[in-house]
Amino acid sequence: MLSALLIALGFYALSDILLWQRIFEAHQLSMFDSQYQTGHVAILVGMMGVGAVLLLDAGVWALWYEGALYTIAFGGGADVLYYWLDGRQIPAVLPWLDRSRLIFVRPFTGDVTSLELLASAAFWMGLWLSMLVMLPKIRAWRSAARRAAGSNRQ
Repeated sequence: MLSALLIALGFYALSDILLWQRIFEAHQLSMFDSQYQTGHVAILVGMMGVGAVLLLDAGVWALWYEGALYTIAFGGGADVLYYWLDGRQIPAVLPWLDRSRLIFVRPFTGDVTSLELLASAAFWMGLWLSMLVMLPKIRAWRSAARRAAGSNRQ
């Protein structure tokens, strides 16, 4: 699941670089930003759909993939990858991310900074990685508790 998530995030960020930077910025097409953003979200939803179908037999892990991909992508992870994959430094201030509800590591006033973007991305990665580690342990604990309860009844 983790490799599927990382591949999806990488290609989502790469599509942003190739489409936005190489086409829209290069040809001064920023007036079509809202149309671009709609298409970019459609790419993410498509990746989520394909992942859900491929992970359907994995049960709860399909939901883990969906939640992780969505929150990490919109919580700053895709933006961090955008700059890292392009070999550029993250700008000090990122005012276009002010509307993002999933980047909640921020000041009450002012624009999102690179430090806040990194903190938000780290928060979401940490949350989903901890769930990746803890869910099997919780499942094993519950299974052992059920077996113990069943053997006590006999």
